[in-house]
Parts: sequence; C-alpha cells; structure tokens
Amino acid sequence: MNADPNLLIAFAAGLLSFLSPCVLPLIPSYLSFIGGVSFGELQSGSADRTKVFRRTLAFVGGFTLVFVVLGILFSSSVFLFSRIGTWINIVAGGIVVLLGLNIVFDFISVLNLEKRMHLRNRPNSYAGAAVVGMAFGAGWSPCIGPILAGILFLAGTNDRIIEGALLLVVYSFGLGLPFLAASLAFSAVSARLNQLKRHFGTIRIISGVFLVLVGLLIAFGRFQLVNGILARWGYSLQAWNEANASSAGVVFGSIVLFFGLLHPAFRLIRRKPVFRPVGSAVSGLLIIVSILQYSGVIDLASLIAGWLSFQGI
Repeated sequence: MNADPNLLIAFAAGLLSFLSPCVLPLIPSYLSFIGGVSFGELQSGSADRTKVFRRTLAFVGGFTLVFVVLGILFSSSVFLFSRIGTWINIVAGGIVVLLGLNIVFDFISVLNLEKRMHLRNRPNSYAGAAVVGMAFGAGWSPCIGPILAGILFLAGTNDRIIEGALLLVVYSFGLGLPFLAASLAFSAVSARLNQLKRHFGTIRIISGVFLVLVGLLIAFGRFQLVNGILARWGYSLQAWNEANASSAGVVFGSIVLFFGLLHPAFRLIRRKPVFRPVGSAVSGLLIIVSILQYSGVIDLASLIAGWLSFQGI
C-alpha cells in the first residue's frame, strides 16, 4: 500500500489545525507560557531564543506523544473488527463527513463544547513544557478535535500499527512546525500569522471541505485509487526522465532556481532589505539544490518519481 497520500493528508491536517481560530490567536500566549518569558520579550527579540525553542520542542514532543498513542490505539482496533472492515470504513467515513459539515455549517452544538486542561503555573523545565504539550494534546477543542478525529479514523483504516502511528507523527509535525518557527523568529512569523486572522472564515470552510473529502475517501475505500494514480504519475515521470535525461535536468533545475530567486527578486521590487533569515535561508537552499541538479549530483525527477511510486514500508 502506498502510504504517501495519507501522509500528505495528515501533514495538511496538522497545518489546518494550527491555523484554526482555537490555536492561531493564542500562539503568543502559548510561547510566552511555555518559554517562561513575557510577550514583550518575544516581540522585541530579547528573549533567549534557544531556551524558548527547546521548550517549544518539548511542548511539541508532548502532544506528539499523546497523538501517537491515540493513533496506535485506533490503528490496532482494526484487528478486533477485521471481518467487518467495510462497515467500519463506512461508519468512520460518515462520522468524518459529519464533522466536516459541522465545521462549515455549525449545526451540532454539542461538538462545540471545549475541554482543556488549564495550567496556572508556568513550566520551569523542559519536562514541564512536555507536560503542557501533553495537556494540549489531551484537550478536545471544537477546532482541533474534528480534524484530529479525521486523522485518527484514517489511522484506524490501516492494518499496520506502525503506519497508523506514523500518520499521527506527520500530523503532529504539521501542527508543531509553525510553533517551532514562531519560537525562533516570533516577530516575523507573528506578522504573517496576524494577516491570516481575517481569513478565518475561509480557513474554516477549507477545513470542513477537507474533512468531507477525507471522510468520503474513507467511507468508499478509495485511498487505493489515489495511491494508484500517484504511482502511475511516478512511473510516467521516471519513463520521461530516462528518455529525456538532459531536458529533464534543465527543466527541474530551472523550476527550483526560479523559486529560489523569487524571494530576493520580490524584496528588490518592493525596495525592502533583501536579507530575511527564513526567506533567505530557503532561497539559498533552493539555489544550492538547483546547482546540484544542473551539475548532475542529484536527479530531482528520479527522486520525485520514486516518492510518487513508493509502495509503503
């Protein structure tokens, strides 16, 4: 079974969970509480970034542990009902569709009940930050809950416990990566995140539609269809790459180089300083990758084709 589509779905679900109205506006509070610093220190950049990052990493590790345990429980439950797997998929998919529709239309008030563990004292160690992360993971908020439930039900459709756990690791990565980015460059990330607040309505609709699509795929067992499509794309790309090796190298190198130069070009057009830590780092990495592609050190087409046609663990 090709696990890649599921992993992409899990990562996207993590990002959508981070962008939800229950999480995004509270990022400064989370980081201040976890890192043991004030909001002013975060905003000015005077806080110890290494300390804040490490505690945020412990926080992410805490909720990752909770989610992975839940993923193992859901994926292992398939063995108890292996003879009625089709019906389990239909029921699970139906529940996920219902949760998705409720995100958009908000017609089931009981799903808006929020349960969280509220901690009054700031953690004074990395272990304490991890405990806060576990408390965050155990909280069942109306925004995170439905998306997390969708990924848990997706994990429950797997017949391998390790793949179910991996889905929740990737989901946690999607949720935790922006936390870590904000802990390193709070001012820059905070400005970008504030711009997203006015789009909460759109994000809510996207999240709901996303869950409905996942639910339908679960209910009708169509993930194999997605797997097959991606595998065919991979085989086709590999065949084209082998038949047009020189052209493929130039095409993929040029695409990566274009995106690598996009950020500095945009900064120059807007007459702003070119150097920005995150954007410049990404641009530099893409330019290096394009050089490696042009020089034949790496073959992006083969790497992408192999990823698309990967047939599971």
